[in-house]
Amino acid sequence: WSRLIAIARQVSVHRQDCWGRVQQAMPHLAYILIGDPDPDRALSRAEFLNAAGYRCIQASDAHTLIGLAGSRMPDVILMGQFTAPVDSLNIVRALKTADATQSIPIVLLDLPPQADLLTLVRDEDVDDILGPNDDNQELLLRLPRLTRSSVMQAELSRRIKTAAAFGLTVDPKDFIRAYPARPLVLAVAPDDASMIDLVEALNDGGFECVPETGYFRAADALDNGRFDAAVIMTASADDFERTQYLCGHIRHNPRLFNLPTLVLTAPATRDRAKDFYRGGAAIVLSGLSDADRLCTYIHMLVGRQRLRWTLRDPFKALLKDETADVSGVAYSRQFWDAHLARTIETAQARNARLAMAYLSIPTLPRIQEEYGTENAEILAHQLADWVTSMTRIEDTVARIGPDAFGILLPETPRAEANGVAQRIIGILHNSEFNLGEDVMQSVRAWAVGGATALEPDDTPETFMARAKSVAN
Repeated sequence: WSRLIAIARQVSVHRQDCWGRVQQAMPHLAYILIGDPDPDRALSRAEFLNAAGYRCIQASDAHTLIGLAGSRMPDVILMGQFTAPVDSLNIVRALKTADATQSIPIVLLDLPPQADLLTLVRDEDVDDILGPNDDNQELLLRLPRLTRSSVMQAELSRRIKTAAAFGLTVDPKDFIRAYPARPLVLAVAPDDASMIDLVEALNDGGFECVPETGYFRAADALDNGRFDAAVIMTASADDFERTQYLCGHIRHNPRLFNLPTLVLTAPATRDRAKDFYRGGAAIVLSGLSDADRLCTYIHMLVGRQRLRWTLRDPFKALLKDETADVSGVAYSRQFWDAHLARTIETAQARNARLAMAYLSIPTLPRIQEEYGTENAEILAHQLADWVTSMTRIEDTVARIGPDAFGILLPETPRAEANGVAQRIIGILHNSEFNLGEDVMQSVRAWAVGGATALEPDDTPETFMARAKSVAN
């Protein structure tokens, strides 16, 4: 029997390698492992996701699934309903307790909406679930947020390895945050009658609930409070614009844009689910008919968000004297060079997207000439702080020259990276910075920049040269 399993694994891996080589013509959105006891169903889902830009491999038995998860390190695992001798929850438990795979997001597919099963799924730290009636389009709308978690984890692992070469050791397990047992949720409903049912469901589901029936007041509450999630209920077609406004308010607020947001649709807005997702919702459900399912989703979203918050601490611990430039808020050129080579190698091996933004600050040499090196460094420190604050924690920001900053953006297309660069440039142009006490007037920082994407035959030198050329 063990020999048969070994042969099955070899055949499965060979088939997946052949399929993977076919797809390596262009970078993919993410690397997905699909586990399903029905090979035809797994292949059908893989073909759909491949067409959408993902790269997929499949496994049809538990042993192969667990083996591929550890050896291939996918960005997300999609898992159908396995039964005896090894059922889906046992597979999840094995993956979530193994060091190599515990951080990979897992989505359970075709899960029956049974209250006891939902509780088990939540207790095993499953990252998302899709019911029997959810189609591939729903999956496609949810995948970007799941892959974001994998990007953070993968980048943290890479950065830890690079920092180790500089004598800095960081272990993510040393960083633990204490969170309240009952997450704080803002509940938004269009009327008092709807609010009563929503608040009751959330309180019974283990949440502290703050109710609000005004969408604009809800936006103010989010700005002034510290919520773990927001649930927005719609009752009629008139609620569509108000809900989109609130989702947009969350998405475009630098402090709130990652806030887990769940929208409950009414019959009149159910066909607008895709619009709600595009507007910033993390999950869209049909009404409040299943309180257990609603609360399970919120607990999953809050768990993922708290994990991202906790991951920020080891990221920050990697920026120390050994790895930082003199400002202490951006990485040094030496660290940049080492980490760039490591990141390029990983991206090319996985055929993943990688972008680089290059920012040149002509104001810095001018300040040095007029006011001296100390004032130039004061400005450089502020600029490094601002640039870092306007990027994701998984983006590597380094001062790569006396008047230049580099930003390495994993799993990011060129157009998006260029948008990040131009937004930073625009904000710097419209901001004023104070220098030392001997300089009375504030100054503005003139910046130019752009972004490029990694190409298959790039080296660190060619990648850097192209990024610099598009910035000039």
